[in-house]
Amino acid sequence: MLSRLTPRSCFRPKLVRKLSEALLIKDDDEGLQIQQDAIGSVTEEPHITEKGICLDGKNLLHVETRNMCKCEVCFGKHSHQRNKLPHIGNAFPDVKVKEVGKMTEHYVSLKWSDGHEGVIARTIRGEYGPGVIESRVKQWLNLTRRKNEAQRFWSSPNEEVTKAWDYSWVVSSGENTRQFLAHYMRYGIGLINGVPNDMGMEEILSEGLKIGPLRRTSYEDVDYVRFKPNPTNSAYGSDMLPLHTDLASYFEAPHVQFFHCMESTVEGGESFWVDTFAAIKTMSEKRPDLLEVLKTVPMTFRYTPPGRGVFQLSQHPVVKMCGEDIWQTVDILWSMDTAQLTRDEDFETRERWWDAFLYYRELVEDQNSWFVKKLVGGEFVMTDNWRVLHARKEFKVTAPEQERIVSTSYMDWNSMANRILSAEKGDHVFLEVDQH
Repeated sequence: MLSRLTPRSCFRPKLVRKLSEALLIKDDDEGLQIQQDAIGSVTEEPHITEKGICLDGKNLLHVETRNMCKCEVCFGKHSHQRNKLPHIGNAFPDVKVKEVGKMTEHYVSLKWSDGHEGVIARTIRGEYGPGVIESRVKQWLNLTRRKNEAQRFWSSPNEEVTKAWDYSWVVSSGENTRQFLAHYMRYGIGLINGVPNDMGMEEILSEGLKIGPLRRTSYEDVDYVRFKPNPTNSAYGSDMLPLHTDLASYFEAPHVQFFHCMESTVEGGESFWVDTFAAIKTMSEKRPDLLEVLKTVPMTFRYTPPGRGVFQLSQHPVVKMCGEDIWQTVDILWSMDTAQLTRDEDFETRERWWDAFLYYRELVEDQNSWFVKKLVGGEFVMTDNWRVLHARKEFKVTAPEQERIVSTSYMDWNSMANRILSAEKGDHVFLEVDQH
């Protein structure tokens, strides 16, 4: 580590023969985004520029380098969080790189104008640590970050979208579970069959998939959806439920929805799903002007059933972006507070919004883009509630013994990412700066 080296000698210029740089390698057959370190010949050694440094062919700002320091003074060995930040100027706004020193495969030594000597990482391994964490980050990091380049949009239900995974296989090893969860993140939907009849939702998630905790809502941890006369929620009726986002009336709708079919002997009641990201991509190509409206004008969503002590209200644009990536769609027709829209926006804005929204709905309501399936007992579906809308066709109960019972639950996206990327508990993956 730099602080253990003689200050001046460690900053002598080095002749650089090979440099590592992070590349994205796409495997189109499997739909994987693998971020890995590739070694390539570089003739230019790292050097200081007017605004920062050039390292491995990439320009870094002075302020970026100081905030990237991974020495044990700046970066906690046990927490992997930044340490000992000053009370004022803790982002180091005026600090500049003064010297570039020793460079190894994973790190380079730097000295800054505030007198600090440290190292910054050059590779994924240097940034996250060795072992399983390195391999998982390289393979799945961008998928867990919801980067569109790692996802696979579908405008029609292909074999990967409709693939049914066997429950026993999925839970037989941690690696199998990670493969299934990665598939779910890639397509926004994952179907499992063969769930034992005596298993409930919480057991499937905590003991089978080993994910959690559940996100509690006004429906508790687990809700059991079955027919009720005069329902306080449309889901408990038998009419068709149009394509929708669950719990859009929350300030942050749940990321992950679980749907466990326990019994379905009624006539009809098929479920269907659609990938809104595919529709939005089409919209961005054909009508970017209308897409801009859905990204900027918020709609209010409300759920206020009488007699339940519930008043849920929030507002969201239908489409949310994160940089250039499609991040989230929020859409539930029967909870849209259209009257509030008329109070919030002028006539011209509302007219434009309806033009945009109806164009978008025409795309998602194209039945050729739907994945339709009548679920039976023992089938389990995970959907990305921020991406894939779900719906149900009308059903009829023609005999007393007929039932349609499904349990539903929700979870935060972080729980999926944690299961895919993290090392096991007790596996102390420390950075290797002491070997620099």
